[in-house]
Amino acid sequence: MYAIEEGIKKINGEVVETFIREIAETNTGLLVEAGTTGYKGGICRDMGGRTYLSIVCECGDFHFSPVTDDTKRLIGIEIACCGDAGLTALMKALEFAQLALNDQRCEVDD
Repeated sequence: MYAIEEGIKKINGEVVETFIREIAETNTGLLVEAGTTGYKGGICRDMGGRTYLSIVCECGDFHFSPVTDDTKRLIGIEIACCGDAGLTALMKALEFAQLALNDQRCEVDD
């Protein structure tokens, strides 16, 4: 079993409760934090929910880069890692983030 901490982020004026877990593999460590306000039923930016995801490399062979379009506008991120432990740690980080977000989301019609 692993320890999970709780955190808070503020996104565009909305408080988002987050969950934080450290992923430890051989010579590899990631810190993942994820949270959401859940679905809010809004189709515009102001009325919809807020979601947060962070993956921080504490040790290991990872590369994180922004992805930009032709106008240099930031449109995404890319993550690369080396080694079997890097792959395992990244998979565990993404799985934890998915579980955290699924636990916090709630359907609008519920």
